[in-house]
Amino acid sequence: MLLLNITFSGFEVCMPSDIKLNTNHKFVDILSNGKVNLSSNPLDEIELIQRGLDIKSVEKLRLELRWDIQSFAEAIGTSTRSFERHKKEHKPLNATLSENTFELAHLASACIDYFENIERWNKWLNTCSLQFSSKTPLTFVNAIAGRRLIMNVINSLKHGYNA
Repeated sequence: MLLLNITFSGFEVCMPSDIKLNTNHKFVDILSNGKVNLSSNPLDEIELIQRGLDIKSVEKLRLELRWDIQSFAEAIGTSTRSFERHKKEHKPLNATLSENTFELAHLASACIDYFENIERWNKWLNTCSLQFSSKTPLTFVNAIAGRRLIMNVINSLKHGYNA
């Protein structure tokens, strides 16, 4: 097996050449207006989070994911009314909402890489599953533990377990 040395977020990682790297980087790029990518220093992302994400970039992400405003607002931990107010006033998100939005972008990247397109991922997110107590995965995307659970289920699927 051939090993590749890859620099990821400033760290060199050795990994087998047959592992496919995450090719869906555009969501983080959208949020940061091209200032942050997978090879960026993590401090760059933290700085953007602390400053607050531009609502225009967040809206671009929402549209790219093809989510309605209510689902998106709930996923990042706010109300539809508050999200609409941010849009109307061109107000950046606070640090907590910005961090939740970045986490959602990272989760979307990993999941869409697995499902191969947004439509299939959105369908899966809205399908009840035993791993989610017969609820939809979308029900849990608004919590850190829920996003972690979704990622664990996706990783299990990647390795041949059923969802």
